[in-house]
Amino acid sequence: MASETFSRKPQLNKGKACFNCRHRKVKCDAARPICGPCSRFVGGGLQDCEYTEVGLAQSQADYLTEQISIIESRIQELEQPKELRTSVGLQNPYQPHHSAFISTSSHNTEFRSTSVCTDSIGRLSTRDLTCVFENSTTASLHRGLSSSVSTCLVHFASVRLIFNNSIDSFLRYAPQIGFFLNTHLFDGLSSGVAPSQVASPALLDSIYLWGSHLARSETLSKHESSFLADALRSTGTSLSRAHSATAILHTIQAEVLLAQYFFRNARFLEGKYHASAAVSISLSSGLHKIRSADARAFAVDELSPAATALEEGERINAFWAVLTLNNCWFAADGSPADVSHAAHGIDTPWPLDIEVYSEDAVLLPVSSSATIDNFLANLPDRGTSLPALHAKAAILFEQASQLATQQTETDAAPSHGNTFSAKFNTLDRVIAAFKHTLPPVNLNGTEPRLLVVHTLAHVATIQLHNPFCFKSAGSRARAGAAAMAIVALLRQTDICELGYVDAIFGTLWTAACQVCITELALARGSSRSDSERLCAAIETLLAAMAVFARDCRLIELQLATAQQNYSSVRNR
Repeated sequence: MASETFSRKPQLNKGKACFNCRHRKVKCDAARPICGPCSRFVGGGLQDCEYTEVGLAQSQADYLTEQISIIESRIQELEQPKELRTSVGLQNPYQPHHSAFISTSSHNTEFRSTSVCTDSIGRLSTRDLTCVFENSTTASLHRGLSSSVSTCLVHFASVRLIFNNSIDSFLRYAPQIGFFLNTHLFDGLSSGVAPSQVASPALLDSIYLWGSHLARSETLSKHESSFLADALRSTGTSLSRAHSATAILHTIQAEVLLAQYFFRNARFLEGKYHASAAVSISLSSGLHKIRSADARAFAVDELSPAATALEEGERINAFWAVLTLNNCWFAADGSPADVSHAAHGIDTPWPLDIEVYSEDAVLLPVSSSATIDNFLANLPDRGTSLPALHAKAAILFEQASQLATQQTETDAAPSHGNTFSAKFNTLDRVIAAFKHTLPPVNLNGTEPRLLVVHTLAHVATIQLHNPFCFKSAGSRARAGAAAMAIVALLRQTDICELGYVDAIFGTLWTAACQVCITELALARGSSRSDSERLCAAIETLLAAMAVFARDCRLIELQLATAQQNYSSVRNR
């Protein structure tokens, strides 16, 4: 029998495999910074390939015991925050097993710190979650741990529940907050998969932040500032650790969530900063040129080709979510949008509902070009999904707002009047045509995103005609009709059932409210029925704002301003 030789990779010493491979019980090649199995993991590579290098000197039981001791002390601090510490606890730096908990990998050293991360005032940190999920598996808990360790696991369960509830709270409203990824990403959590195995630190921290904000639970809300600090920290360094297209998408998603959070809390400077960051990453990654018909299209750091239809769909939806966010909020304060369709030549096709990509990706065109230009030219297209309608409404809102700001310049330079008039009439026709294509708002179970699409379209009309209301009876009538259409939408919607709405509603309802208040001021001396109709409309808008002002700082401020304006007119 002929002798055969086999080339075999040398066996790794015990404890030399990365944490993920040991946890998943697969063979690790110990490659740095990311081992082979981690880089091939579904989703484009794990974010946290770390080498704890726990050797024979420390058993799994010892490892868990120390972690439990740390977390137990941490829980005590959380439960008794008023008890001041009178001494500083020190660890023996020469104790051999302590060095085992310091990662030697240069990749993502912040993500899996095996010690529990706390802040100076004893708030729960999202790093606690990592320890809880990674170090409290059922298999590890039956290896001779002491009864005190088992007792401490009860506390682990409560901490783990906090984070699970945070994710659940977020997912309930995720599409309305600008979440463009597939929500099935988190399906494995119910079967015990650690969050760190499905999402990047930046994305997880941003989700925990939003979950704590939305939960309306004192248990979660008291940690909101700590979650915000974690989200800012991890998002600020996420690109330096982004080794895959998935990681870059997760960074864009985290920036979108942070921008939405800051806008909701009336922190516009920070919101615009994170919105601009999302735009920059999207454009430099080539997300505006997906399926471009232009063979010369390229980006600074274009992503590798998508492996699946769903992966490509997430990229398409990512771009349009970023553009929608940017157009809505930059137009809201009169700033020019960061994404200029004329300057960047946007070719990416209109987005589909995320679940459709896996079911019927043929709905996407083979190639695409000048997507927004064609829409503004009133050419037919395939953009009929809810994400596409949302993007279109945001584009019209931004275009109308920008054109309105040019009116003063046009007055100063009459020679440009004909050009302005042509743009005005074209955009007016596009807005009207778009409204006719919208599906009606369902009286039973309104989809909040469809409500915001209708409202954006009507406010686009208001923005476009508002500069001419005192010059043109036609423009005044168009703006007034748009405002009353928004009121009609609210009257046929069970507002209290929505639970959460996009904070941009505050700006949109304020615009409609101001039109009605102006009309009320001009209606003095006219028929009483007109005044009563306008007062009823204003009060409908104010009542809607009051429902959501409790949870949204921006709407709270806008409500106070609108109420003051209304009172000043009524008391004349």
